Order: sequence, then structure tokens, then C-alpha cells
Amino acid sequence: MTYGYRLNVEHLMLRRANTKFDEAKKRMVEVPDSVPESGETYFFKGPGFEDDETIALCIEAFLGWAVSFEAFVNLAWNSHPIAKEEDERSYGSTIAKLKKLYRLSGLNYGSSSWRAGVQYLFDMRNYLVHYKDEVVYIGFSFAAKFQHDFSEKSMQKIQHDVLSAIKEVGELFGVEAGLIDGNYDHLVYKY
Repeated sequence: MTYGYRLNVEHLMLRRANTKFDEAKKRMVEVPDSVPESGETYFFKGPGFEDDETIALCIEAFLGWAVSFEAFVNLAWNSHPIAKEEDERSYGSTIAKLKKLYRLSGLNYGSSSWRAGVQYLFDMRNYLVHYKDEVVYIGFSFAAKFQHDFSEKSMQKIQHDVLSAIKEVGELFGVEAGLIDGNYDHLVYKY
């Protein structure tokens, strides 16, 4: 008889990402912006332009949600009877792997309400990790793009979509998704 423990990375990283986002929300300020067509001023909650600490918390939340979701999809992949026979590296991305899981199971991936948010999460993750574009500040009355990307509203949507995706994927593929309710162990016992 063999036994062992598996580190529950998907749960640990989700909790950490949510904690970082909670910390960031406390530090967010009213950011002034203007409607490009009319010049009308409006405000949204987001990180200050030079607030490194809040921006870093937002980045950590994004990366944590991406790591958590990727680990969760890999867990679903490894427990799927057909998928685990295939080479997961040949699918290249978490989204491609997820689409393949749905296809193998005869499910429609395109009907998932969280799909666009999860795609945006991984696009943002790739942008943060791979690309090094300059922060562009155009005009005297417009908020920077990163302030919109890390706005409270934008990040709440991503968080909601990640939690919805984990719940759906867990239910469809028989993977424990108690992490969305905070019920998890950091080690999973396997025998």
C-alpha cells in the first residue's frame, strides 16, 4: 500500500490572491478620468498612478488567480479518464487545455458565462509576465490603462469569473472545488 500528500497549490494560491485583492481594495483611491469623446470627468476606484504598493498587490492578485486556475485545470485534466492519456504539453495553454477537456466530454465551452473573464485573466497574465510595454499617459485628464486594468470593478469581475469557472469545472469534471468557499486543506492526502 502506498500513500502520500499533495500540496494543494490551487487552493493556496486562490486564497493568497483573494487576500492580496482585499488588501489592494483598502488602498484604492478615487481616480479621475475623462470620457474621450466629450471630455466629461468621472471617477473610479483604482490604484493611484504612482502607488507601487497597491499596483503590486493587484499584480499579485492577478498572477495568483492565474496560477490557481491553471493548477485547477491541470488537476481536472489529470483526473479525466481520456485526457490523462494525452500529452498535455501539446495543448500549449490553459485555455486550450480547458477547451479540449470540454470537447472530450462532449460539452460546449462557448456557453460558459465566465469564459471571457478567464481569457482576459490569462491575456493580462501574459502581458504582465512577457511584455514590457511602456506605461503611456496621454493627455492631462485621462487615467493610465493600468489603473483601469487594476480598477476595483475590473478586478472584482475577474475574481468572480475565476470562482465561477472553478465551480463549474469542478462540478463537470468531479474535482473538489471547496476552495471557492474557503474550505480546503493545504495538503491533500492520497492513498
